[in-house]
Order: sequence, then structure tokens, then C-alpha cells
Amino acid sequence: MRNHIINIKSRLSGIQIMNEQLAKMCKEWEISKDVAFSMNLALEEIVTNIINHGYNGKEDCDITIRFSLEARNLRIQIKDGAHAFNPLDVAEPTDLDKPLEERNIGGLGIHLVKKFTDNFSYRRNNNKNIITILKSLEHGD
Repeated sequence: MRNHIINIKSRLSGIQIMNEQLAKMCKEWEISKDVAFSMNLALEEIVTNIINHGYNGKEDCDITIRFSLEARNLRIQIKDGAHAFNPLDVAEPTDLDKPLEERNIGGLGIHLVKKFTDNFSYRRNNNKNIITILKSLEHGD
């Protein structure tokens, strides 16, 4: 198993660092562009929510991201010290068939994370939120 850990601060510039690291690892680890795209989308959604909602815009809080290449999966764990929030408790949007301007706000990002990953889990440990997303390397969709 290969691992790579990065630490970013809770500012939007951290997302660029995270994206660059993910792209570098996917190239180094020979991960398909489809898998890289799916995980990038999911990771961006999760980290943006942590920055904007979990830390409420505070820019000097820590977010730790661990990338693990397993036998058949790419696993990404995101750990933050924001207030407890389980994204799996967010109700699935029921208005996806409506035009954008008629949809309720919220829930779409988490829905996309679930759609683009093969496994999405949450736990709270030692006052930390820990989100783990998993994507099979055998398919990209």
C-alpha cells in the first residue's frame, strides 16, 4: 500500500494545493483519468464544505488529507477539527428533475460525492470529523 499525507489550511487556496497533489499522485500511481476526475470532484466538494461551513470561513484551521493506494482502490481520508457534522445525514435531493432555479438549496454536493465514489463514510473521533471516500481502480464511473 502507498500513502501520501498533506496538510492544508482552511482557505480556498488550499484546494489548489490539494488538487495539484492529487493529480501528481494519480500520475505517479498510474491511476486512470476517470478515477482521478471522480475523486477530485468528490474531494473538492467535501473540502469546500469544510472550509465554508465547518470552519465558517476561519482561514487558519487544519485539514489533513491522506491518500492511500490499495490493491484495487484509491482511498482518501479527510480529517478536520470543525464542529461535528455527518454529511450522510443530509437528505437526498428530491427535486433533481426540476430546473436549477426551482431546486432547493443544499444536498446536491453530497449527492454527487455519493454518485462519484464507491464508498463514502463518516465518523467522529477525538473531536475530529473523519470522512473516507473510496473509488475502485477497476472502473472510473
